[in-house]
Amino acid sequence: MNPFGIGLSYTIAAADGGAGNPISFDYTYFFQILSFLILVWVLAKFAWKPLMNVMEKRRQTIEDNLAHAEKERKEAERLRQEYQAEMQKSRQEAQKIIENATKSSEARAAEILAEARRETERMKQAALAEIERERDQAIAEVRSQVVDMSIAVAEKIIQQKLDLSGQEALVDQFIQEVGNRPC
Repeated sequence: MNPFGIGLSYTIAAADGGAGNPISFDYTYFFQILSFLILVWVLAKFAWKPLMNVMEKRRQTIEDNLAHAEKERKEAERLRQEYQAEMQKSRQEAQKIIENATKSSEARAAEILAEARRETERMKQAALAEIERERDQAIAEVRSQVVDMSIAVAEKIIQQKLDLSGQEALVDQFIQEVGNRPC
């Protein structure tokens, strides 16, 4: 049962001393209702607006905090995405650096090999030139020796004035001498 109904029943019971008409009406109810309405009016006039202002400020503060938290969450998400993008960019740059270093080292290795080939070819050409020079020198020496031997043979032929059999013996001797000489 509500408090108003309980108060009304006590008032009715007390009005007639407990033995009379239970429906008799006491004027205190009117003053109670009037004082209650005055209390409600005073509360509405002086307490309701400040209370509602406090409640509105609290609601606004909560909304602001929620909006600020959402803004911070979005900013954190944006920063996380930027960080991930920077990390991806850094990975790609590192990969490019590695690729460039690999290409550079391969190019340098190819350059070193080409230089080694050129040096080998130069050494080969120098060796061939040296061999050619030594061959020419050996040929010149052999010619010189042949000329000297020819002169020596001519001298012997002139000195001996040999017949045909003597000339054959002289040629054989000459061949043996040439064979025994170093070239």
